[in-house]
Order: sequence, then structure tokens, then C-alpha cells
Amino acid sequence: MNLKSMSFGELLKKLRKEKKLTLNRLAELADLSPSYLSRIERGKRNVPNARVLKKLAPHLGLTPQEIMVAAGDINSYPEKVLPAGYGEGTARHWQEIVRDPALEAALEEIGYLTSDEKEGLLLYLKAIKLRREMQK
Repeated sequence: MNLKSMSFGELLKKLRKEKKLTLNRLAELADLSPSYLSRIERGKRNVPNARVLKKLAPHLGLTPQEIMVAAGDINSYPEKVLPAGYGEGTARHWQEIVRDPALEAALEEIGYLTSDEKEGLLLYLKAIKLRREMQK
């Protein structure tokens, strides 16, 4: 399956299996219900909130920020989530931004972004670009 078309639940299952964790074991480690995780993996539940994502992250080998990015937009997955070679050509500066400690701290504090908030952030970034173009 193409990772870009993968739902969060499908990705969760893939990462869990890569770590050789059963559903029950991951649920136990993250202090969650196995049936709840199963429903997420099967697409019967929406993407979990930031609190649940933070519980899952360390057991999947991710930081809280990485799993929140993964839950929000499959096209923005950090390299660590994706297999080697996926997304080659991604701008190096974007990878540096994602790994910036100040940004990680801000994302930790903010938590999961809604679609409206992501759209607002995108508009802000476009405004920065426009301002730079006008200063040339």
C-alpha cells in the first residue's frame, strides 16, 4: 500500500507490527484498551487526541511530535516514520524545521492542530513568502 494513501490507523498497525508488538501488548504499554486501538487500526475511530498519541509514541519508536505530525498529515511525515528512500527530494530546510527543538517544544505545548489551524498556519507561511518577495 502506498504510504500517502494510508490512514492513520493503517500506519499505526504497520508501525506496531514493525516493533513486533501485539495489539494487547501495545495497549498494555500505553495504558489503553486493546479494543480501542483495534478500532483505530480498522478505521472505526478517528485519529486519537494528543494525550493518546503521546502515550503511543515511545512504544512505536517516535517522539510525541513525530506521531502528532503523522496523525495530522501523511504527506508531512518526518523521515523517521517513513521507510528509507520515501519522499526523496523533500526540502532539507523543512526537515530541519521539523527537528528544531524550539518547534518541538511549541508543538508539545499546542498539541494536535485542527484543519482550520493548519490552514491558518499555511496562510501565515505564505504571508512570510510574500513579504520576502516584496522586500527583493
